[in-house]
Amino acid sequence: MSQEILSPKLSMPSFSFKLPETFNKFAESRSWEPGWLVDYRKDCWDKFSSIPEKTIKDERWRFSPRSRFSLGSIESFANPKKSLEIESNHSNDGVFIDLLDRLILDQPLALSGLPQLDGPNLGADENSLLTGAFAETGFLLRVSKSVQSDIPIIINHHDPGVGKIAFHHNLIELEDYSEITVIEKFSSQKSFDSGYISTLLKVQLGTGAKLNRIVIQECSRSSTLIHLENFVIGKDANLTTTSLHLGGAQSRVESKGILSKPGSHFEYGSLNLGTDDQLFDQRTIQVHKAPHCTSNLLCKNALRKEAKSIFSGLIKVEEGAQHTDAYQTNRNLLLSDKAEADSLPGLEILANDVKCSHGATTSRIDPQELFYLNSRGIAEKEAEKLIALGFLSEPIHAIKNESARELALNCLDSSLDS
Repeated sequence: MSQEILSPKLSMPSFSFKLPETFNKFAESRSWEPGWLVDYRKDCWDKFSSIPEKTIKDERWRFSPRSRFSLGSIESFANPKKSLEIESNHSNDGVFIDLLDRLILDQPLALSGLPQLDGPNLGADENSLLTGAFAETGFLLRVSKSVQSDIPIIINHHDPGVGKIAFHHNLIELEDYSEITVIEKFSSQKSFDSGYISTLLKVQLGTGAKLNRIVIQECSRSSTLIHLENFVIGKDANLTTTSLHLGGAQSRVESKGILSKPGSHFEYGSLNLGTDDQLFDQRTIQVHKAPHCTSNLLCKNALRKEAKSIFSGLIKVEEGAQHTDAYQTNRNLLLSDKAEADSLPGLEILANDVKCSHGATTSRIDPQELFYLNSRGIAEKEAEKLIALGFLSEPIHAIKNESARELALNCLDSSLDS
């Protein structure tokens, strides 16, 4: 039986995630799935259904116009075969990657780790639960012990189009002392696409494992993205993730890094380049559970016209996490009088032998810098681009893979021209 036949047909005008029949029809169409997955979907749906209507303001959405992420315009699900693609040159070398919709049919036990990990739970809980309940596709990447590769794996997430939503449930597992580079791309096939993408990524790194991850989001300026990430970093493991958000009408990114064992390191870099009325909403938490761990977060935003960014970040150091070394920095460059950047950095420290700091700055282009470039024959628009490029490129320099770093720089340069 083909996957297309198994996919639900829920495009009637009455489609709504608030209606029980939406889930019931979906579940009936997938009754062939293994019992543990059926139970997991039902559990996610029940938790979603039990979320009360918002009667008071949720501080986890502070400064954010939550209505812009509404699911009210959704009329149907995306075609899972068209919303996610994998580019990989690995075969039988200890690197296993495949799509969730194929694995459910062929190797369902390979996905048994999905229910064992939570989402970041930083505000977009409804999307997290809906992704668990309705995701028909996603990817599973598993790297065997001691396997190390510098060949990037590329994952393509596609805007599903007007009135459609794509749920992607993804899992990355690196066994002890393994290393891999992953590039996730988010894009729209047409400039006027206005679909909705909701992704939930869960990552587990074993002892001494290293994950180098790059996210490049270049969706149309009519699309919506909610991207949820939960990283669990093991002993002496190293996670470096760099995100470029250059497109979309509105995006919400929630990232949780759990430093679970001694010696783990979390390096998180992100940049948002906004124009028109684009909205970038970013929420992060660095959770230090074990001693002798380090984390460093750098988020940069450059905003033109009426673009808006929100950054809310927390460093949480638990009682036993002595000798923690953690930093968090948010820097904003406003390129117009109407651009807006809101910052909410924070610390929650329960250990007494730590080194932690956070900071946030918002500024405009220094007139002296513009004057210096103008005096050397560089037009004002090009001068502003060069200043913005220099400001935003810092997180990209943390990318270890040369080809991936060059790709990210080229994408940023092209976006600054648009």
